Amino acid sequence: MARHPLVALRASTGLSQSAYAQLIARTATALGLGQMAARREKVSRWESGRIVPEFGAQLAIARIHHVDQDVVLRLGWPQWLLAANGNREILEQPWSQQGAISVARHTAATGEPGPGLIATGPSLIAQIRGAISALGSGSRPLERAGPRIAPEVVAWAEHRIRALEHLEAGSPLTPELLHYSARAEHQLISDLLTRCGYDRATGPRLLRLAARTAALCTWTSAALGEELKAERYALAAIRAASAAGAPRLTAACLALLASGHMRCGHSQESLSTLQAVDAIFPRPTARLAVILRSTQAIAFAGCAEPTTALGFLQDAEHAFLAVDAQWDEEADPYAGNIDEEFLTLAGGGTWLRLGKPARALPCFGGFLERSALPDRPPTPYDSVQLCAVVEIQAAAGLIEEAAATVRRAVDRVGGLPPGLAAQFRRHLAPHAKNPFVGEALDYLSEWA
Repeated sequence: MARHPLVALRASTGLSQSAYAQLIARTATALGLGQMAARREKVSRWESGRIVPEFGAQLAIARIHHVDQDVVLRLGWPQWLLAANGNREILEQPWSQQGAISVARHTAATGEPGPGLIATGPSLIAQIRGAISALGSGSRPLERAGPRIAPEVVAWAEHRIRALEHLEAGSPLTPELLHYSARAEHQLISDLLTRCGYDRATGPRLLRLAARTAALCTWTSAALGEELKAERYALAAIRAASAAGAPRLTAACLALLASGHMRCGHSQESLSTLQAVDAIFPRPTARLAVILRSTQAIAFAGCAEPTTALGFLQDAEHAFLAVDAQWDEEADPYAGNIDEEFLTLAGGGTWLRLGKPARALPCFGGFLERSALPDRPPTPYDSVQLCAVVEIQAAAGLIEEAAATVRRAVDRVGGLPPGLAAQFRRHLAPHAKNPFVGEALDYLSEWA
């Protein structure tokens, strides 16, 4: 008999039926849905399929798992649960080498993600603990029977992946092209892990490559405005890196996950992940320290803690003083873009989250000047940074300027991926009655 989808959904939180009932009751109260009895028996009956929860309980469950109310209304019980369940293949795999391979295979083949982030609250804590536990087991041999992979296949894959990592750090190539290439490499490594034979030394080497390709897909997905896809790739990268016994790489992948949660407004989840990075890698390199402290600054700003936020921003500035101009990708994976502009833009993001867009906008002045130079080719970061400019301008009441920046973004890169176009629209939507904004929104509809 098939499990009820609520069983898998609850399992992703790591909670018992009693604890899950209590979480539903607290969430219902927070949503203003009234008092709800927190009884284990209710959850048991829902999971058996005998009883359909009252609508208020469904809304509370939906909030816990980041499913929008319109999805609940449109699909009905229990079908809407499947919208949140689509990623249990990522969350419920064992923290082992084979579990990491399964997650890599799933992310290499997966289609559209579900309606929200999946590693939040108890689910995120379970992922962090799993990664730390896997690292604690150390690097272990991994082998598979079958026709052996030729050594040059792995060597050339490493060369291509290293080249992509350098392109991520700065390239005129579009995020779409980079994502296509990164995903192709991720699929190749997944196929090598699951279909070919390899010896005890090659297995962990392939796992590290799986982590690196998933991390590349994390970054390219975010550059395309696809934060939900980015999160799933980040989780796959963390699994593979920890299963390979690579703490430095695991820390870098956790930092990618934290940055994504921060961009999505999940500040507490971001801070919890960054705490894990500090535990795994207590003495980070200067470049990683800049990433960690600037992300903490923006996350604490999102938690309305200005003193702490500005303190971490100052820590990031101090860490930057020790950054070597020459990037060593082995020591600092995914930190090739750390420069003065990165630090300045992080300051802008911090001021924006503190509710001071007028302080944030000057931080983007240098970027706007440089991106306007005709002889400076666009980088994969430009559209994302211009989207941040639109958000700041709209928050500062500079509505016409925000509408003009949309045009500038399209002209700069020759078009917008649908996910990023949707982010631009969200920033402008509250001002749709403004004729300039209306024109910009019509223009963005071409990139839907």
